[in-house]
Amino acid sequence: MLKMSRIVVTGGSGRFGSLLKLNGEKKYIFPNKTELNILNLNSIINYLKKKKLKKLIHLAGLSRPLSIHEKNISKSIELNIIGTSNIVIACKKFNIKLIYFS
Repeated sequence: MLKMSRIVVTGGSGRFGSLLKLNGEKKYIFPNKTELNILNLNSIINYLKKKKLKKLIHLAGLSRPLSIHEKNISKSIELNIIGTSNIVIACKKFNIKLIYFS
């Protein structure tokens, strides 16, 4: 029997993450922001090192409405650019396959 590997999903409380949760499959792991903080590279590295997973779906970020970005450009840059960069760096470090939804 082929063992299905588990997949870490960032942004589990967002629009797309919520849809994956509804799917109900046990192959997805949805860490909360205290378990895996995308704004803290060490948090990501420590989480991925501990879990030893090979796949990550990155859904975390600031999305709609567009006015949120205009009102708080710093938060938009932190979550969507710096947070995503941290995820990419950590995935590269552990050779983790990354799927990114923007």
